[in-house]
Amino acid sequence: MKRQSSLEFALLGLLQQQAQSGYDLRKTFATTAMRHFSDSPGSIYPALRRLEERRWITAESPALPVDPRRRRVFRLTAAGRETLVARISLPVTRQDVIWQLPELMLRFAFMDGNVPRATAIRFLTDFERELGGYVEELRGQWEQMGSLVSIHTGVLAFQSGIEGFEAQLEWARRSRALLAEEPR
Repeated sequence: MKRQSSLEFALLGLLQQQAQSGYDLRKTFATTAMRHFSDSPGSIYPALRRLEERRWITAESPALPVDPRRRRVFRLTAAGRETLVARISLPVTRQDVIWQLPELMLRFAFMDGNVPRATAIRFLTDFERELGGYVEELRGQWEQMGSLVSIHTGVLAFQSGIEGFEAQLEWARRSRALLAEEPR
């Protein structure tokens, strides 16, 4: 199976929620927390074409007799949904928490309605384990640094990074507990 880019993955997830035009998708990227994705037509439309070529989405022209913008509405296909669910369901790795944290959060965001609740809980359990191990490693580096250098902006920035990961770890613990106790 061909792996899709993060942008293509985001498009599949958004189209699973509802059919949308390229313009609507661009607006989502420009006006929400997903703004780290480019809302440029030079990024979005080629990605939509690739998804269409793979038959993961289909496009329809609206029922209007004359649409001067030639707007097309994109929908996820069954094969696209399978691809989305496969990506959502991947195990969480140490490399993911170090290098792909935004994508992990995107995977988590698209879980509702696509995978069983148990999959989301397992995701958070794995996320806690991998991120917890990474935070311990960073804390060890911090302790070594503290004894070797004086406080300066680089050290304080490193501390900020550790504290950000610790906050993310605490969020994962709370979220897992909430999902585990809430009846479906």
